[in-house]
Amino acid sequence: MELLIDKTDLQNVLKKAISATEKKSALPILSNFLLEAKDSKLIVQGTDLEVHVSVSVFAKVEQEGTACVNAKKLTDISRLLPGNEVYIKLEDNTLKIKAGKTKYNLPTVSPEDFPMMYPFPEDNAFIVSGDEIQKAIAKTAYATSKEESRFALQGVLFKSMDGTIDVVATDGHRLALYTINRNGSGDINIIVPQKALNELKKLLTGLEDVEMAASGQEVFFRTPEWILMSRLLEGAFPDYTKVIPTEFSIEIHLDKKEFLDAVKRVSAIIEGDPKPIKLTLRENLLELKSTSAEYGEAVDELNIEYSGEEFSIGFNARYLIEAIEAIDGDRIIIRFTNPNAQTLILPEDENEKYKAIVMPMEIA
Repeated sequence: MELLIDKTDLQNVLKKAISATEKKSALPILSNFLLEAKDSKLIVQGTDLEVHVSVSVFAKVEQEGTACVNAKKLTDISRLLPGNEVYIKLEDNTLKIKAGKTKYNLPTVSPEDFPMMYPFPEDNAFIVSGDEIQKAIAKTAYATSKEESRFALQGVLFKSMDGTIDVVATDGHRLALYTINRNGSGDINIIVPQKALNELKKLLTGLEDVEMAASGQEVFFRTPEWILMSRLLEGAFPDYTKVIPTEFSIEIHLDKKEFLDAVKRVSAIIEGDPKPIKLTLRENLLELKSTSAEYGEAVDELNIEYSGEEFSIGFNARYLIEAIEAIDGDRIIIRFTNPNAQTLILPEDENEKYKAIVMPMEIA
């Protein structure tokens, strides 16, 4: 193994792969990178057995080969190298690194012990936009469960429909849904863990098309520059289609910023979580109110178009804030059924393929 590589390219490829490695593990091999020089590329792999990342970058390959070296040490060294070009060579189980007058000799371990990535399931693949995946993660992951006992709800559901994929997260108290378009006929109905989505966000630029496929207990995301493979979460994900109301009794339209600011102002009086807030609809008026035994009361009002009977409903203010902050547009719609039923929040712009459900809470 012998190659020349641009220093910035080396730093970038190591940065993308480092967080997939395992720092403290009973398997020391997981704290290493697998480096492979071939076909004018340096390929860097990292894994913790849950998530496996492979990232490639252009290099002048003088001699093809593989090496397994400590991931943190190589990444730290790459940040300190002088000059613009880095020379790397494997010699007698030692990885020799040279940049300018700086030289390093790093010990290596056998590449044969490094866990191999499974083959990409070509027959079940389809293409999605990197930008759409980024949006889907940003607009749904906030609603995943933080409770360890609700294992399946700690991840995000990807379910293929006709020409689209529903991306869904829920913790039982709220739900977020974003729909992305796809090209291809491969089907999926899988729960992707949070760590895989966090790694995916680091790899995506938003400009690329991404091949996606699932096989057995793994999901794959692939571009010409990188591949991410992750184990899937097991367990039953609730039927989200039954939670989304199709009928409602009240619909109001609001300026997103005005409503968010009002919710934040009123809920500021409540310490900790939940932050109970009461919404009351009256003739052309929305009242927001919260009460704290220790800090008193906060009330705010917004002018709206409403002509029905007085209607009150309680929410955890944080759930409202997180659901609405995921909307891109300036206007939102809130649809109520009754004070005890789930409430639907969606953008006024029908081109935004996002919707959120928030369950009410009882407020005295």
